[in-house]
Amino acid sequence: MKRIAAICLGIAMIATACQVLPDGEDQKLRKGGLVLRIADFYNDAPALKSAALPDTNSFLLTVADLSGEAYYHGLYGERPQSILLTEGTYQVSLVSADYSIPAFDSPRWGADVQVDIVADETTKVLLECSQVNAGIRLNFGSHYREIFGASPIRISRGDKSLLYPIGEERYAYFPPGEALFEIVTGTETKPIFKRSLRQGVNLTINLDASSDSGGSVFEVSVDTQAIYESEDIVTDGTFFQEDGLTMKTAFCVDSAAHHVGDTVWVWGYIVGGDCTADKVNFFTEDIVSATHFAIAASPSASKRSECMAVELSKAAMRAELNLVDNPQLKYRKIYLRGKVANYMGSWPGIKNLSEYKY
Repeated sequence: MKRIAAICLGIAMIATACQVLPDGEDQKLRKGGLVLRIADFYNDAPALKSAALPDTNSFLLTVADLSGEAYYHGLYGERPQSILLTEGTYQVSLVSADYSIPAFDSPRWGADVQVDIVADETTKVLLECSQVNAGIRLNFGSHYREIFGASPIRISRGDKSLLYPIGEERYAYFPPGEALFEIVTGTETKPIFKRSLRQGVNLTINLDASSDSGGSVFEVSVDTQAIYESEDIVTDGTFFQEDGLTMKTAFCVDSAAHHVGDTVWVWGYIVGGDCTADKVNFFTEDIVSATHFAIAASPSASKRSECMAVELSKAAMRAELNLVDNPQLKYRKIYLRGKVANYMGSWPGIKNLSEYKY
């Protein structure tokens, strides 16, 4: 998948002045020089005001050892030409600006890399910066407006929150993690749902209302040219918490991974198969195993750590769900009831599948 934007920063670790110490002195004190340069950056996504890349000279650069002691902390554009470092491993971190406070139109870019400094050697590292916070945009449906009027939504991430009013069209940006969504009606604030905000993902939620018993609809579409997703949610104004007890309140893959040993409902997208402890075949080639498939919280998943393998131990379910004979299930959203257990290595998966619906 292409990134919406990436900043390529070339980092050349150049050992300056060998600094050979006299015999008997600690050779571990020999130093190398850390010299940073910025290579060309590119933006292969459509031009978007909110995704405009800042001046890289204003990025905050930190070079620290693994104990956290910083050897440089300041603007990239004001860094010294060479930072002398003793042999060892260092963390090089770059971020365009602080992103701990939620705000509109404020995507942040950054990257982290560990670097081993070896005296008298030159090490070159390419650091790609991508979006480090998460974007949220709300579209309010006509039924929502009829029932709740101009009531805005308060989005809270930890102890920080931001009010999202009717008619707002911009993305609001938050640190990654679980966020609470609440309807604010007059003096009353009512929680309605929670969502896990993922780093680098800009999520559009189409929020509408229902006059019946509520129910929630989860549909995600992904723009493969950028990390943008959309989701439809229908609510009756009451809070629905994912607890895994019913299909309506099924855990997403990320949450289910914390319930090893429990038999619960889980939802996800079929993203591949042929799982091992190390990898998943994300439909990059033909699926050859009919014994299982992999699900993830997003159809754009590309890492083993984002997936749960689903065991097809029962003959009837294997016939209906295996990807060898049912290739049309590719990227299909599916609800499953089974036991969360380690499967295919130490990764949480789903075994003893008893029910499913897609």
